[in-house]
Amino acid sequence: MTPPTPPPSSAPTFFFSCRVLCNDILSLKVAGDPVLTPHSVCLRLAGLSKRQMRMCVRNPDVTASALQGIQVALHECQHQLRDQRWNCSSLEGFGKLPHHSTVLNRGFRESAFSLALLAAGVAHSVASACSMGKLRGCGCEAKRRQDDDKIRLKLSQLQLQALQKGGAGLDVARPLPPELSAHHAGHLPAGLRSGHPPASLKPASDQLSSMQDTWEWGGCSHNLRFGDRFSRDWLDSRGSPRDIHARMRIHNNRVGRQIVTDNMTRKCKCHGTSGSCQFKTCWHVSPEFRLVGSLLKQKFLSAIFVNSQNKNNGVFNPRTENSAGGSPGGFGGGRRRSMSRELVFFEKSPDFCEHDASVDSPGTQGRICNKTSYSTDSCGSLCCGRGHNILKHTRSERCNCRFHWCCYVLCEECRLTEWVNVCK
Repeated sequence: MTPPTPPPSSAPTFFFSCRVLCNDILSLKVAGDPVLTPHSVCLRLAGLSKRQMRMCVRNPDVTASALQGIQVALHECQHQLRDQRWNCSSLEGFGKLPHHSTVLNRGFRESAFSLALLAAGVAHSVASACSMGKLRGCGCEAKRRQDDDKIRLKLSQLQLQALQKGGAGLDVARPLPPELSAHHAGHLPAGLRSGHPPASLKPASDQLSSMQDTWEWGGCSHNLRFGDRFSRDWLDSRGSPRDIHARMRIHNNRVGRQIVTDNMTRKCKCHGTSGSCQFKTCWHVSPEFRLVGSLLKQKFLSAIFVNSQNKNNGVFNPRTENSAGGSPGGFGGGRRRSMSRELVFFEKSPDFCEHDASVDSPGTQGRICNKTSYSTDSCGSLCCGRGHNILKHTRSERCNCRFHWCCYVLCEECRLTEWVNVCK
């Protein structure tokens, strides 16, 4: 018999946390910078294909970064699907890649979401590690890398103009900045080679203001070009896909990586005297991975159900009854949706209510539900009609995780004691 819900006064909640080290990657037992060799990286991981093993032997440091990206994605997957019957918990297996799990070799909506998130995690992690200078095979993204000498020269020009605007002129007894010294005189514009620049260099106030609002590419942009390519080579099949599952996997991998690319942001640093912002250097950084997960969760809810015929023509055909799980499908308002940036799946998902190893379903027995909710985390939905019990429950979970190079995860262990509704 289900006991009545106790009043709030008799249901105290205690929360405390402690620092814990979660060495989920490569089974490392200590924090710090390990020596990343083919032996320490490649031979510890079961299930690598021949191609992946060759890539790992050539680039063990990049592979370690990719594995860290996979771990980031697994944590994010569990966060985003925490209110679903299948919550990604079956993907975490000690010493093996999640791509060998049963669910990722099926055509479910959940498979599509997980594949996209894992591909995004690899690209995101490798791109970030490149910019940190941790990998031998890559560095900052070269396309937007500005010459440091040019940046210093522009700053010196702006400093000179600021002095002129203030009426101070240039103190002859005061040495010029190194960029304006005689050593560099041959590389400077004619107006900057003398101690008394012509009036043409004296900018009007509105001109100086506009110069202060300008920016140049500089700093160290995350090398998403390299990260995207490694993610593609590591996870996608070579050549043309031969069946619907391979096509679905490659498509969803691409959607995941595209989310990272589309949400790169510009980060800037001010340069100038006395804390002013005479001009800025800017670089591209990868988005927070929580944003990547949230955007892919939206695509998970609106994923497109496609026909499963093995036509290797590179085109997906959405089913007309495209509303599996009650979510919007491939048609909206009578118009066909473009599928190039949408998640696709071809197999109707099981209900995931009971434990079933054949579809990687852990079941929902013992899951905490919300009895006041009308969404997927409600007790009616999550418990599959079996009912729930009200229990005083103390649980520990990883929280506030930070992923450090390389290859460990520093989390807080949050312990919470509360009255909860638990599925029977």
